[in-house]
Amino acid sequence: MDTNANSSGQGPGYWNRLKADWYRRGLEYSTLPKTAMSIILPRTKDARTFLDIGSGCGTLAIPLAKAGKKVTALDASRAMIEILKEDIGKEKIKDIKPVLARWGETEIKPHDAILCANVPTLLKEPETFLREIDGLARKAVFIIENADPKADKFYYRELYPLLFGRPFGERGDYFSTYKALHDMGIFANVEIIDYDFDQPFDSLDEAVEFWKEYLGIVTEEHDYKLKSYLSKKLVKRKGTLFAKFTKKSAIIWWRKGRSKGD
Repeated sequence: MDTNANSSGQGPGYWNRLKADWYRRGLEYSTLPKTAMSIILPRTKDARTFLDIGSGCGTLAIPLAKAGKKVTALDASRAMIEILKEDIGKEKIKDIKPVLARWGETEIKPHDAILCANVPTLLKEPETFLREIDGLARKAVFIIENADPKADKFYYRELYPLLFGRPFGERGDYFSTYKALHDMGIFANVEIIDYDFDQPFDSLDEAVEFWKEYLGIVTEEHDYKLKSYLSKKLVKRKGTLFAKFTKKSAIIWWRKGRSKGD
């Protein structure tokens, strides 16, 4: 799952507080919210209520609420929901209702628009999920997924051979979701976006811990190689180290009651 990935369907334990805090820090440098809102908001002027499935700590729920939408933010991760509640309190944001639950484990009422961003586990076998969200949406549905099966993740294309002696494989992308919709008779729109998500670190040691956490490394056997690699890869700005990531995603969207695109 990408850094900007959300957690509903991933399992309540995927996003521990450590990962969630790293994600929240990276969100400060992400252009995803602004880029996604530039596509979503013009197409939902008549939508008042949004359901954000796999909301994380509010990547898109918060800008939607600030734009005047009423948002139900559903996520399976306690850590992510805690951070979302903290930010709601700090910024005095109204009209966001955080819901701690996995998809399918709590009753959800219809909303004007449904949003699901970067939750690949819900789309492994997409037909059932797509029918469910299409049935809950009164006006529109938006799905955001990886757009490039050969895309890198956290420098894994260089790190997997270096650390494990094997290549990093291909990743899932939006095409299977689009095909499933087509087979259902929903001829959705697709817009490809590029956005930045730079991850900050206070030190090189913290960066090493980040990669060990995501790679599932619990021993110190790879510490030297990781530190050596990251010392050359990370960029320092104003005393902070950054891992610079550029991502390509597809926003798949359709309006209810329209069978052929826009």
